[in-house]
Amino acid sequence: MRLPVFTDMSIRLPVRMALCALLSVACTAPQAAGPWQCHKLPNGLSECTGRTPPAEPLIPADSEAVPGVTDTVADPLSVPVPAATAVPAPVTAIPAAATTETTKAPQDSAAPVEPPATVAPAATPAAAHLIPQAEKLAQPEERETDRWALCPPAPQTPTDKSTGSSDVIDLQADSAQASDGNVFTLEGNAIALYGPQRLEAEHINYRQDENTLTAEGNIRFSAPGLIIDGEDATLYPDEEKGRLKNITYALTDVHGRGSADVLSMDGRYNQQLMQASYTTCPPDNYDWLLSAKQVDLDREEGVGTARNAKLAFKGMPILFTPYISFPIDDRRRSGLLIPKIGQTEETGMDISMPYYWNIAPDKDMIIKPRYMSDRGLMMGGEFRYLNAHNEGTLSAEYLPSDDRFNNENRSLVAIEHHGNPLPRVETRIIASNVSDDSYFEDLGTNLVKSSQSTLERTAEAAYHGSWWDLGLKVQDYQTVDPALTREDRPYKQLPQIVFDAAPQQRLLGLKFSTHAETNYFTHTVDDFIKGTRIDVQPRLSLPVQNTAWYVDPAVSLRHTTYNLDNVADGEDDNPSRTTPVVSLDAGTFFERSSRWGQTNFVQTLEPRLFYLYVPDKNQDDIPVFDTGDYDFNFWTLFRENRFSGPDRMGDANQLALALTTRFLNPDNGVQRFSASIGSLLYFRDREVTLPGEPVETDESSNIIGEITLNLARNWLAKSELQWNPHDSQTARSDQHLQYRAGPRKLVNLAYRYREGIQEQADISFLWPLSQSWHLVGRWYYSLDDKTTIEALGGLGYESCCWGAQIVGRSFINDDSDSRNNAVFFQLELKGLGKLGRKVDSALEHGILDYDASD
Repeated sequence: MRLPVFTDMSIRLPVRMALCALLSVACTAPQAAGPWQCHKLPNGLSECTGRTPPAEPLIPADSEAVPGVTDTVADPLSVPVPAATAVPAPVTAIPAAATTETTKAPQDSAAPVEPPATVAPAATPAAAHLIPQAEKLAQPEERETDRWALCPPAPQTPTDKSTGSSDVIDLQADSAQASDGNVFTLEGNAIALYGPQRLEAEHINYRQDENTLTAEGNIRFSAPGLIIDGEDATLYPDEEKGRLKNITYALTDVHGRGSADVLSMDGRYNQQLMQASYTTCPPDNYDWLLSAKQVDLDREEGVGTARNAKLAFKGMPILFTPYISFPIDDRRRSGLLIPKIGQTEETGMDISMPYYWNIAPDKDMIIKPRYMSDRGLMMGGEFRYLNAHNEGTLSAEYLPSDDRFNNENRSLVAIEHHGNPLPRVETRIIASNVSDDSYFEDLGTNLVKSSQSTLERTAEAAYHGSWWDLGLKVQDYQTVDPALTREDRPYKQLPQIVFDAAPQQRLLGLKFSTHAETNYFTHTVDDFIKGTRIDVQPRLSLPVQNTAWYVDPAVSLRHTTYNLDNVADGEDDNPSRTTPVVSLDAGTFFERSSRWGQTNFVQTLEPRLFYLYVPDKNQDDIPVFDTGDYDFNFWTLFRENRFSGPDRMGDANQLALALTTRFLNPDNGVQRFSASIGSLLYFRDREVTLPGEPVETDESSNIIGEITLNLARNWLAKSELQWNPHDSQTARSDQHLQYRAGPRKLVNLAYRYREGIQEQADISFLWPLSQSWHLVGRWYYSLDDKTTIEALGGLGYESCCWGAQIVGRSFINDDSDSRNNAVFFQLELKGLGKLGRKVDSALEHGILDYDASD
């Protein structure tokens, strides 16, 4: 019997098969905001909002700092990378599926990121000033860049409407034949629609009784983000099995594509590809290609395995492995990470092959064997944990018998822990230790590590009440700078207890606060003065303000007492000091509409007065444990103490005069221009000094001027100048001009001058030579020493699917003026990972505002 022929037929048939099995390759792909108050934005501009005047200076009136405990980076003009910057997840050495990036880990698991191996030292505030977890610094806003801009447009999948049902398939064709209602044969432009998926072929045959679907001739399967072409297909819906031959596929969201001789499906979650390949290069381009004889995918476990896998670049094999496993979704899996290769004068050939170990949902580890041809084999590792109440990293490195260090063993251990074991309770541990003073200079992998002078060892806990804080801290340092003598090393605090209180309730408008701390100081030199210090300072103020002005009078009483050991004969071992502090802070705010050309502005004028009176109290019998001079800048004008710690309370009878003007965009409050000028008028000499410093007798301070100018969308200028009116000369000058027109287009010009100390110039740039080539460089020069502190230059190339950078760097290694020369090379295979020692690290630390993500 002749079967009827249908034209432009559309039939709805029940089917139990999940055509998503054809998505086996795509399932592994990454998925794709009174007076003005102003604050800095991540892009360097300022935004002004609000109408409430600040009753207090932006910098705390008496922040603590430990003298001599600083990171002596050879690049004072560079801006350090924020410690809270998020790091992308490691990339495995096989498929695009393994390149899923994670910017924030969930609270019940640890994201497989690779944090620095050591903890940079810094003078930290008291434990009561710990930053709660919820108040950590936000990340700088991401710049919008298109890493696939050099690629041709990706193919687009059809936009057919979904059938909406999980067991219904729509069949369409130019013509069709049906036999007894069991066999449906579609010829010419045959299409099967299933949910968001589409199957096209010249010929589609569906046997309803056997529940078998076959397709032949120019097969194309498409779904969101995926296109598969093949010769023929046989599918068994009941058993969820099938086989497709000679397929090519495209992952449209990530510019990935590849091929396979055979795609076999054994159930919904298991697929096998024979003679498979993958690349992100455009069609007819195979600059890099990942291939394997056999790939098995287990989507239920989220793991894939490849046999006889090979990675080739420009036709040259650069990686081969007979067997490897890799993740095919965002679940973490143990495995090798991208190796790092480089060469420096300190290490020779430097090769590391990190291995990622997924221990548990809240624990993981990176094991880092590192071979240095001039030094030997180093073993290192980082263990990390992250759960609802704790997070941290334990790091260690060990190099036995360093060939260039008298065959001595060298090591590093470090811990960084943050916890919230109980509500309102926060804990922190930062501690590290190295075997010798030259460890970072010889074995550090970036500028920050190689320039550290001290390693912090701090353990602290804090309880945050509704209006009060209580903290406990113990702190020590390991000195790794040979230039620091034992006498210059900082004191240990064993322990420090801090109490702060600021009740919200006010009586007659009075604002009360208090700060109290007790410390026990000891030193590595046994006969140094040591002992206990208690410092208490209650404070009472009466802030009055409205939209046009504010007045904030305040009075406090600071009492500091000591109980000392190892004092000289005849000296007081229980010295004390009680000092009243009286201040008056007042300011007014004026604004007017202004116009410059065709641009409207709001101009503000903000005069401010700050009077401070502290009587003179002889403090020569008081030791100096953790106190130093503040760096004199604009905000120093409004501090109540010119010293950084309680060991000295500066006497004062002075008046700060300051004036600020701003030009703001009236629509959004963005600051386009600001200028400030200020100075201190002294009504008496400053008798209180640190040991060895002279009495200050000048009647006024340096005149400080600051200017920030957003010249246009791409230009930013900053200037700070301190003028000494007594000597009629410049005491300090910091100038910076930046042009930033977008990714790969950045120029920085900087000049830094300190009278009698240093004079330096810094030029850095990142500039495109063409659509694919860019040039990077830096020259950091000491004008007074006539010495190049750092020189850096490199060339970069980027295509649709890969990029490469080579950078040479020469810099002063230490105070002996010895130089270190290094060459870094990095190859990035887009969608797969980066090979080579990280060029990005050297550039981010050497070039202001360089962002590797651009």
